[in-house]
Amino acid sequence: MQCLRCKGLMIAVHMRDLSSRHSVSGWHCLLCGATTDPGIEANRVSHVPPVRSRTRVPGSPAARLGKGRA
Repeated sequence: MQCLRCKGLMIAVHMRDLSSRHSVSGWHCLLCGATTDPGIEANRVSHVPPVRSRTRVPGSPAARLGKGRA
């Protein structure tokens, strides 16, 4: 498998949760150290990126610069 972050080699690993004693199979990148498992992948797929708007927060440096100009 190829790492999504750095395109390096990923190896299969077994990860164990010490508090609940559950284990899950996943992947670990040998180059960058990225780790993924089925739960991480499911969250990645269902995640909706935030909508970027052009509104500015009152009091921000960019908003203050605009007020003084005429």
